[in-house]
Order: sequence, then C-alpha cells, then structure tokens
Amino acid sequence: MNIARVLIAALIAGLLSFSPAVEAKAAKKKMTLNTARKMAILNSDSVENAEMKVESKQAAYESAVKSLKIKEQSMRQFRWSPLLSFHFPETPNFAQASEFQYKPVQLQYDIRVAQHNLQDKNFEVSEKVNNLFVDIVALQENIAFNEKRLETAQTGLKKNQAKLKLGQANKSDVEKIEKNIESLTSKISSQRTTLSSNLTKLSKMIGVDVTTGYDFEKPFVDADIERSQLPAIIKYTEDRDEGYYEACIEEVTARAELNTNAGLMRNKYGGDYFMISSYVQTALNGQAVNKKAFKASYKQFLVKIDSYWGGKKRIFLFIKIPRLWFKGNMDGTRYIDDDPYALYQNVLDYNSACNDKKAAKDELDQLVTDTYNNYVSVKNAYKQYVKDVDNASKDLKKAEYLNRVGQLTFEEYQSQLDSYEEMQNSMLDAMKLYATTLYSFDRLTCGGISALMKGTDADLQTAVVGESYVEKEVSEGAYYTLRPIIQEQEFELSLRIPDDFEISITHYELWVDNIQVGGRTPVDKKLRHLMITADGVDEAKIRLLDNGKFVDDCKIDPSEESGRLEITKGFVVKKEEIPELGTFTVDANETTGIVELKFEMKNEKIRKFKVLTQDGKPLGGDVQIDIDKPLKYISVLTQSLSELKVEFYGEDGNLIVRGRLDDANGIVRREE
Repeated sequence: MNIARVLIAALIAGLLSFSPAVEAKAAKKKMTLNTARKMAILNSDSVENAEMKVESKQAAYESAVKSLKIKEQSMRQFRWSPLLSFHFPETPNFAQASEFQYKPVQLQYDIRVAQHNLQDKNFEVSEKVNNLFVDIVALQENIAFNEKRLETAQTGLKKNQAKLKLGQANKSDVEKIEKNIESLTSKISSQRTTLSSNLTKLSKMIGVDVTTGYDFEKPFVDADIERSQLPAIIKYTEDRDEGYYEACIEEVTARAELNTNAGLMRNKYGGDYFMISSYVQTALNGQAVNKKAFKASYKQFLVKIDSYWGGKKRIFLFIKIPRLWFKGNMDGTRYIDDDPYALYQNVLDYNSACNDKKAAKDELDQLVTDTYNNYVSVKNAYKQYVKDVDNASKDLKKAEYLNRVGQLTFEEYQSQLDSYEEMQNSMLDAMKLYATTLYSFDRLTCGGISALMKGTDADLQTAVVGESYVEKEVSEGAYYTLRPIIQEQEFELSLRIPDDFEISITHYELWVDNIQVGGRTPVDKKLRHLMITADGVDEAKIRLLDNGKFVDDCKIDPSEESGRLEITKGFVVKKEEIPELGTFTVDANETTGIVELKFEMKNEKIRKFKVLTQDGKPLGGDVQIDIDKPLKYISVLTQSLSELKVEFYGEDGNLIVRGRLDDANGIVRREE
C-alpha cells in the first residue's frame, strides 16, 4: 500500500516538474488545487489507516463466518476421543443461536461503516488542503499588494524628502511616510514567515516540496445557492454524512438484533411469548415503549416459562418427585440463562437507537441550515466590500487630483489612501473567508456544494462520476452501481454508459423476479427505491431501452454494489474494409520464366518499394526499387503472392507504409 502511494505520488510530482524545453532559468511549475487534494489523499496516513480498517473488517467477517459455521456444525455432531470422552449433539442455547444468526450481520455493517469512514476521510483531507491552499494564495496576494504599497510609499518618501530640502514639504509628513514604511516592512516580514510555515505544512501534506518553484492557481470560488435548494442540499447531506450514517447503522443493527432474538424467543416459547410481543412490536414500529409496564410483563413472562416445572409430579400411587427433575437443559429460563433479560435490553437499545438517529438527523439538518445562513451573510459581506472598494477607488482618484492642485492637504490625502488600502486588505480577507466558508460548507454536505457548482443541483437525480463513497477503478464499458442508502432503508441505482458507446441507450428499468421495481428512468438519472432483501431474489436484471425500443436485458447480482453490464444485443456488426493503398499487376514471360511485378500507388509521396517474403527476406536484392520500375524475379514468385509483404518508401528513403497483396483483386492493402 505504501509503495503504491509513493509511486503514484512520485508520478504526479514528475508530471508537475516536467518541462519540454531546457531554459537558462527554470520556469515555475503550476500547482492546482485539484492536484494538491489528490496528492494529499495519496499521502495521508489517516486515509491509509481507514483503508486498512476496511480490509481488517472484511478479514474479520470472513474469519468469523467460517468459525461460526464450524462451531455450529461441531455442536450438532456426535464426537468422541480415544480416551472415551463422548460428546453428543447439542442444541444451541439462546446466546449461541443469537450469535450464529446475528454476528455475521453485525460484521457486515461494521464493513460498511469502515467503507463510509474511508470516504469521509477523503472529505476531511480535502477540506484541510482547500483551506490551507486558500491561506497560501491569500497570503501571496496580501504580500504582493503590501509590496506595491511599500514601493509606492518609498517613491513618495524620496519625492517628499527632496521637497523638504527645498522647503516645499512638511517634516511631519515625511515622518509619517517613514513610519508607514516601517509598519509595512514589518507586516510583510510577518506575512512571509506565515507563508513559509504554510508552504511547509502543505509540502508535508502532499509529499512534494512546494516551498519554492511553484505558482498556485487561484482557489477562490463563487456559488449562487438559492434558499429553495436548501431542502435538496439537506437531503444530499443526510445520505452521506458520517455521523448520521453511523447513527443509522446503530439503529439498523439494533433492529436486526431485536428481530433475531425475538424470532428465537417466539420459536422457543410459542404462546407464552405473546405476553411481551406487543412491546417488541411497539419498538419495531418506532414508538416509545412503557418501560415500567414492559419490565413487569417481562418478569411475569420469565415466571410463566418456568411455571411448568413447579411443584411435584406423581409417578406411583404414593410417590411424588419434583417436576424440576424433568426440566431439560434448554427448558424454561435455562435456554436464556446466560442473559435472561436479553430481549428486554434489545427493546430498550432499539428504542434508544431510534431516538439517537432522530436526534442526529435533526442536529445535522439544523447545522446545514445554519451553515447556509452563514454562507449568505459571508457572501453578502464580501460583495459589499467589492462595491465599497470600487467606490473608494473612484474617490481616491478625485482626492489625488485635489492634492496635486493644492486643494487637499497631504495629511488628508494620506488618510484617504490608508483607508482605501486597508479596505482592499479587508476585501482580500473577506474573499478568503468566503472561499473557506464554501469549502467548509462543501465538506459538511459531503460534496453537495461541488455538485451544485458542477450543475448537478444536488438533487440525487444526476449520476456523477466519483460520487460513490469509495471510488473503485473500473475498466471501459457499461457499468451499474447499486448503492445502499442505510439512512432511509433505500437503494440507489445508476448506470455509467461511455459517451462513445456503440449502442444508443436512453432509458433503463430494474426488474426483480419479473416484477418492475420503480419506473422507467433516463440513463443519466438515478433510480431510488425502498430496499429489497437480496437473499430472496432469484433473478435481477436491468432492462436497457432506446427511446422506448427494447435493447437488452442484463442480469446483475443485487448483493454486489457495482458490476459490468454484459450487453450482447443491439450491436450493429460492421465489416471493416482494410484501406487500399493502390493496385498491382503481374506479367509473366513463359519463355524466360521471369515475372514482372509493378505497382500503381494512390499516395504520390511513395517513390520506392521493397518486396519481402514471409520470413522477411527481400526479393531482388536488399535495395529500394523505384516505384515506376517493376520488380523482376523468377516465376516461383507467382506461387505465393498473398504471403508477400511490401514496404513503401519516400524519396528520402524513409518508410511511409507497409502493405500486403490481395491476389484475388489485384489490390495493395495496408498491412494491419
């Protein structure tokens, strides 16, 4: 993993440093924000750790499934040892049966959480790079601006010092300029120190030294986000946010455990289970459970399932023995003796998980709303600064003229100039804040703002490449992506059809066991529907259409999140003709046995040729023959014309093209 990251980072660095010409002074290389993000993700320890965690969870799942299967089979088999230790088949108790059924499900959800966390780490690293990149470019802009101010102040100081000697300027004005120069010099020095520190930080993040020799693209962005788009942004964020996703996984896993254990209890205790079934169903319906009443009913349930072994049983006329003697290892509460209140706790845990999920959703929705309101305020402030600076610039030009004609004192003009320059600095700070606010908003919405800026409207209806939680390398061709949305107990189906695909596909449909799921969907949109249990599906297929005309049915595996669409119909088979280079004629002299092979070529640049046998040996000597002259050779040549190869050359003797002889048609075709 580390080696791959180093190689990829080195490759990107090499591309950045490549220069087509060697100059006396090396030109600065361009560093784009997108490149910096990609390199930082490749170089990130947190991303690598998240990747290893995914692999670890997958290994844990495979190991646990195999171990549980062996354990369950072992319990149900007769076993013995040479020491005459016999183990008869056993029935798993409640805790064991629950582990056999629930643990694989729990571990599958652990894998999904790890995969989701990996994508979130990408967003996290990207946000850090975005903000650091903005800081660097903003500092460079500030330094450049202040250097111009310093240059202007130094020029003004020289002029006023000269005037002071002639008695045409005030000493106090000169002293003010000197203090201003001193202040600017100190400010520039401080900014350069901060810039150097930030460049060092970025170098460490991306694994490439960018402290010198790089120009940075301007990372300042703008976005027009209407309040009417806020509900779509909130929905987009809910489907992708890490914290809310984990809360949803907790709810789903708690529900799975509750369903598993409730099923075991129902099968074991039959009618007695109905003493508590209403509370379980209330919890599964997402409603609050009366804890006191439930606990009281649960205690009565535990007493009831043991009541069948109370008292004594008469076996003979005067002999009675305790019924408890007839109680088996899996009877009554012995079935659940590891944790008698397990189902009670499951109900409370699921209730709590539902509440946590709702609280996480409300908190996330409010955070997105508050961040949007902050974005509006910051954007308006920045736009106002732009207007103010524009107006101040016009006023300063007037003040400069009044100062030249003596209607405005130097002190008054300098005050207005200082105010204008500080306003420009404030505008740069506002532009920086606006950019970082947008990047932070994009991080919060898990790419929702980027989707808006790319024109996808964050409406979850446009398939955008790279939008999936974990990007996977795919080869060329048509692909489907089936993404579960745990938060809403839904799935999202999208297709990726290359622009240059040979078949025209405009719409698609999803069919499961010959029943259509959802509606007919344009190929650039996503189909979203309630989840379907993959275990009970015999056949799933995607039906492809071209403006209502059937193209093909492609079977898919609903348990896989992505796969190739194996399209076998709809292709138009085209017979490709190999390009013709010219014609040839063969004249044989029966008396001498000499054959003349002559060419008429379409390309006028072809001036010479050489004929080669199948094993590459030249006929008629290893020389280039003038195209206007025939090749003369013995008649054995006519026995294998189709096996000959011809090399055609230009006047300068350089190879232009290779050809072969189509003996049946007398045509010279390009050698493919």
